[in-house]
Amino acid sequence: MLSGHRILITGVTGRIGGAIAAALAPTNTVIGLARYGRVGALDDVKSLGVTPVIGDFARGSLDDVPHNVDYVLHVAADIRPASAVDGMIDNADGAARLMGHCRAARAFLHVSASSVYAQNADPYHVYPESSDLGGGFGGQYSATKLAGEGAVRAAAALLNLPTIICRQNVQYGGLGVDAGLIDRFLDHFVETGEVYLPLEGPLIIGPIHEDDIVSLVEPSLAAAAVPAHILNWGGDELVDWQELFDFVGDLIGKSPKFIRKAEFNFPNYYPDPTARRALTGPCKVSWRDGIRRTLELRHPGIALTALTEQ
Repeated sequence: MLSGHRILITGVTGRIGGAIAAALAPTNTVIGLARYGRVGALDDVKSLGVTPVIGDFARGSLDDVPHNVDYVLHVAADIRPASAVDGMIDNADGAARLMGHCRAARAFLHVSASSVYAQNADPYHVYPESSDLGGGFGGQYSATKLAGEGAVRAAAALLNLPTIICRQNVQYGGLGVDAGLIDRFLDHFVETGEVYLPLEGPLIIGPIHEDDIVSLVEPSLAAAAVPAHILNWGGDELVDWQELFDFVGDLIGKSPKFIRKAEFNFPNYYPDPTARRALTGPCKVSWRDGIRRTLELRHPGIALTALTEQ
């Protein structure tokens, strides 16, 4: 684990940035750059031992943002851009602005998304980092995240700033109210017994527990380079959404009611973990153990069935 460094993190009020900040703050000076628009967000971040800086890296002044940091972890993203222009400003321009401001850093880590990959017709397709690009999921989100990768690559070369671009798959395992895909639908299943599926076919993902994401930070920073290095951030295991919730049902003693919905149109992405495993080693949290831990964390009142790890 990193220790004794000055680290600037964006997105500290979100799931991934918050988990990383919480892990690094005890042994580093962590500065958290965010807008802090949610009531209580500022106090939440301060309670982690993080020094908050209120600002907007994409649209506001960076005068109050320290530039003398060792590392920058750019986790923040506009996941629902109101327009293409908004997405480009928040997901592309902002990253390059931040890199220019922190050009003296030892390394810059930029969190992108698996959805930048062009989707293969085979839902079980495995996506290495060399896969074709051009994902169309999420309105303007995937397109502007891909534009962000281009902006970051260019800035890394122009500034000679060692950089790594980490393509994040489905994160889970936290307690926050800003729940991710798995956490959110776990809560929905516990409450209603319902589990949504796409209109056709399976939903295939490569989920990764937040504990494993935290463990990826240091080796990923060590791999930062010019030109920018690309790395998949996903779990070791290919997971079928329906299998996941069958397992949850066994744990809590409730049979899932699977419902196919047009609105549940998340794409199939299982990022190839080969390069990441070579760099960081295998994930420490299996998806079954991670799901059990997440249920215990988010729903402590439910008694879980003891199942043998498969």
